[in-house]
Amino acid sequence: MLRTIIAAAFKGKGKRSMPKSELTYVLSFDFKWFSHDKSKQVVELAIKKGFLIEEGDSVKPAFDVSSIEVPIDFKPDLSRINSSTVFDEIVAEISGKTGKDTSEVISEINTQQEKLGNLVDAEVAALLVAKRYGLDISNYIDEVERELFT
Repeated sequence: MLRTIIAAAFKGKGKRSMPKSELTYVLSFDFKWFSHDKSKQVVELAIKKGFLIEEGDSVKPAFDVSSIEVPIDFKPDLSRINSSTVFDEIVAEISGKTGKDTSEVISEINTQQEKLGNLVDAEVAALLVAKRYGLDISNYIDEVERELFT
């Protein structure tokens, strides 16, 4: 969902990069999806989760926004943004970077897990699939470890 929010904002403005303040403005005033404070939190969360890349005072998507289809009646659900699991995030990143459908990515992860005799958790198998596609998984390793061992 976070990826779709970011894609919608950049597609709506027709830009590849914009100041954080402008992105916050787009989310809160242009789209009227969130309050101004919540929009700031969404932008910061997108940066933290690696969906946005900071360049000085500006941000740009870390994925190809044209690969994301934003439904006409799209309305983000703030509770879903904050409650996504690390597995969901890895699947979304693989899907976004490869252009593959989420179900196809999950199928690949399941196959990887089976190849390893089901001895690893789905999150670990997802990291292996992401790595196979050449994605940087370093920002997920600690999260996966926390999720599995706490």
